[in-house]
Amino acid sequence: MLDDLLSGADQAMVNAFTSGFRVTQVQTAISKSLPDAAATAAALESAQVVALGILVREQMTPEQFDAVYRPFATVLPGPTYRPAASIDRQIAAFLRLLPTLKGEVEAEVAAVAKTLSQPPKVAAPTAAGAVPGFAAPAGLNPAANYTAAWKQAISTANQIGRTQAFRAMQDSAEQAAPHDGLGIVGFAGVAAGAIFMRDALPIEKVLVLYEPFASAFPYESLG
Repeated sequence: MLDDLLSGADQAMVNAFTSGFRVTQVQTAISKSLPDAAATAAALESAQVVALGILVREQMTPEQFDAVYRPFATVLPGPTYRPAASIDRQIAAFLRLLPTLKGEVEAEVAAVAKTLSQPPKVAAPTAAGAVPGFAAPAGLNPAANYTAAWKQAISTANQIGRTQAFRAMQDSAEQAAPHDGLGIVGFAGVAAGAIFMRDALPIEKVLVLYEPFASAFPYESLG
């Protein structure tokens, strides 16, 4: 989507955010908060996408821009930022939206969910001149991060005496999700559990667990 929109953008501005001095500035700023090299590389790539999205923001719907800006939404609130709704309202909105998933949107949810349930693939060697396949940067393992965040959510719920209500949130979401074989039912329960534990978990853990549904209905839009 951004590729198409950027064809009409100022090329000098596009270049500034994809190479050269501007990238060095951003990378330096990010590395101060993320000492891990692999995490810094991933954050830099997200920052470049966000910057390009800002360049063509007027050509996008608010929902499209929210999805592009999402990696930074909880750290550097965007222009349409509003405080998060209460946990009850967020869960109610999530349960209301789940049955609407269908077609390409639901397929994307399922694809992200599948990625988060499997270890990253190692890129196979490529012939000279061939385009290399995608591989997660060294040190980044989305599936491991997802599993660790879920274990932390369960442990925290047990520690603060919310286990029964926590499971009830999961069950409600699993019942509301489409049962059409695409495999998102369990992930819906995980996302609802994360929302329910929002006040007791670091926000990055909540967002990791909500990730499969972020493109369909951004977390920041719930409620």
